Amino acid sequence: MHTMIHDLRFALRQLRKSPAMAALAVITLALGVGANTGIFTVIESVLLRPLPYANPDRLVFIGNAGDRSAFSTTSWLNYVDIKAQSTLLKKVAGYSEDVTVLQTQDSSQSLAAPHVTPNLFSMLGAKPLAGRPFTEAEGQAGGPLVALLSEGLWRQTFHSDYAVVGQSVNISGKPYTIIGVMPQSFRFPEEVGPDLQKGSWMPLQPTPEMLKDRGYNLFNVMGELKTGASIAQAQHELDAIAAHIPRKKDEGPVKLQVSSYHELLTGPVRPVLIALFGALALVLLIACANVSNLLIARCLGRQQEFAVRTALGAGRMRLVRQLLAEGLALSLLGCVAGLLLAQLAIIGVHKLPNGTIPRGDSIAIHWTVVLVLAGIAIITTLLSASLPALLVSRANPQVALQAASRGVGSRSVGGKLSGGLVAVEVALSTLLLVGTGLLFHTLWNLEQSRLGFETAHVTTFTAMPADAAGFSGLAVSEDTANAPTSIATLTYKPVLEQIRQLPGVQSAALASAPPLSGMELHSSFEIVGEAKDPANAPEARVTAVSADYARTLGTPVVKGRTISEDDVATSPFVIVVNETLAQKYFPGKDPIGKQVNLGGKVTGMIKPYSIVGVLADQVDRTVGGSVQPFIMIPQEQVPTTSLFYQALLKTIVTFVVKTKGDIPVAAEMRSVFHQAAPGVALDNFQTMQQVVEQNTFSQRLGLYLVASFAGLAILMVIAGLYGVLSQLVSYRRREIGVRMALGATRQSVAQMVLRQGSILIGVGLGVGIVLAFPAQRFIKSFLYQVPALDA
Repeated sequence: MHTMIHDLRFALRQLRKSPAMAALAVITLALGVGANTGIFTVIESVLLRPLPYANPDRLVFIGNAGDRSAFSTTSWLNYVDIKAQSTLLKKVAGYSEDVTVLQTQDSSQSLAAPHVTPNLFSMLGAKPLAGRPFTEAEGQAGGPLVALLSEGLWRQTFHSDYAVVGQSVNISGKPYTIIGVMPQSFRFPEEVGPDLQKGSWMPLQPTPEMLKDRGYNLFNVMGELKTGASIAQAQHELDAIAAHIPRKKDEGPVKLQVSSYHELLTGPVRPVLIALFGALALVLLIACANVSNLLIARCLGRQQEFAVRTALGAGRMRLVRQLLAEGLALSLLGCVAGLLLAQLAIIGVHKLPNGTIPRGDSIAIHWTVVLVLAGIAIITTLLSASLPALLVSRANPQVALQAASRGVGSRSVGGKLSGGLVAVEVALSTLLLVGTGLLFHTLWNLEQSRLGFETAHVTTFTAMPADAAGFSGLAVSEDTANAPTSIATLTYKPVLEQIRQLPGVQSAALASAPPLSGMELHSSFEIVGEAKDPANAPEARVTAVSADYARTLGTPVVKGRTISEDDVATSPFVIVVNETLAQKYFPGKDPIGKQVNLGGKVTGMIKPYSIVGVLADQVDRTVGGSVQPFIMIPQEQVPTTSLFYQALLKTIVTFVVKTKGDIPVAAEMRSVFHQAAPGVALDNFQTMQQVVEQNTFSQRLGLYLVASFAGLAILMVIAGLYGVLSQLVSYRRREIGVRMALGATRQSVAQMVLRQGSILIGVGLGVGIVLAFPAQRFIKSFLYQVPALDA
């Protein structure tokens, strides 16, 4: 230890003799190490660190078979069968994502309000900050109306008052008793995102439809694997359970799938983070090559010093150890500076839009990151100092003393190593530049892709009635004789008329699921007059819309007409479909006039609907993504006794307002609703341009990051090339002097140096382009309408 400290002190004294080289090396390493530490901190916090629940590595998500990268729902009846028959799941619980409205004396506010089975909290090991969790009786049909508040909601709305436990509050127009407060760290379900920081939880009380209809797929199932059980074994068991589930004559087979909850949650960001980490690893390699080059160049200039020390009795290992100590000193200084840069990077991560990264606000530098940083210091030391040490260990003192009188040539071993490292740096930088170019082309294609709607001067906002029904208690009423008047007729239509009269407003419309909103209600349907196939029933997204929907968004009508003010509850029931549905289910036919049945008595949609128009496709989930079949129902023609009414109109809707310019509309909208519908909670005011930008934020962020990495790499290459060539030229001053004495001009000497640099850059570019071919598979999934290697 004493020897190591002595070596480090001597190394620092040596580095002080070359402050410019030392500063350049430390800055280079700091940039490489800081960027890698920052991205590893994100990876460690998001991908590697377990979720803050009991036995998080054994938590699994169970849903109907489909896309394994997405959360897929299933039915309450399937949950009951899984819970009763599974032998590999220690515990089974469930939940449904939902929203609600909390009314206070001051205002109405919309909340994320998951409904959960009472046993979920014990399975997750979660305990309230105050009060108690739900009881089994509160999770039964017709049980007491109780709620748990999030700590954020409790502090903001109820001013951290512990006396609120036991009090009654108005939630969705009903009196709920607050029984507890959940701590800030509890945010289940995690996929809901930051909205749960100011949300609430209610016990899931199954409705009659949930208890009798296996096709009521609005429920999520969670399980905890028994010790030693694997996901593959659980999947095999679920297949057996599904195979024995009884089904009606017109029902298709039940297929279930099980996935790791953590992997499902982080799936969307996992490939992005790993790709960024790979790009930053290239930057770190460039940084190490740069520092190694500087040390080699410095080592070549110290050959006479090393030869003299060897002649005076210093062993080769002593010199090697000294060079490693100098590399370690640079690495430690670079890591300290890099840690500060990483902390700044984490601050930047926390400023990303909410929900960009799962549990993004919990990202911080932990002790594991510090250990990795120590490992990076060791790796950078070995990478940057090993080649100079190798040169010293193989050097002949007599030859070195003779060479010192002649200067260092570019064809020496050290010169060749320096040149090779510069070429490697250029090759790695070329890889990053190729990736940047492809991502830029992807972003350009996304921005130029057909959206199916206009974004200029269009603003959207959500509205939730005070007595919002929610998605967890959807039910069909058989009392059609006493069906209530639709909220579309009583509230939404008059409000739209007032909005359209406001100065500067060109048009306004309502939609329960506008483009890129994330609101999705899927339903199977039947085409009247065609044979039924339960295993392959037609399916589409369904939305309720008002008149002027297509005109407000600027979506063209391909055939027929769009929804109009005349499509009311007493007129013939009609729908408008998109191009994708028409092409998929009516290939080569005219869909106008065809009738579809949206479930009949099962959903409460008794009457068939006639197709009167075909609307151009709009992007639905993601810009550049595939378009799903889509059905638009006039808002006043959704029966108030149906499931669709509660899901499409009585829970949450979106208003779309087109203005004559860039006019802020939030204040005017709040004023209109305050007068016409004071209990409605308004939220999420944003322009359609902002909606599109948020949807493509991940691609843009990836482009900006990779482009910055590539720019950083280029700066390192330029600095490294300059540093190496300048030092090599300074060591060859005697040779250059002899050349000029023999008749060489300044121009020819400059051309000689530039030729040497150009050859290195050319070789590096060629190698980088060749390496880009096998590297294409790592970026294929991030490209949109771009060949992996776009010529």
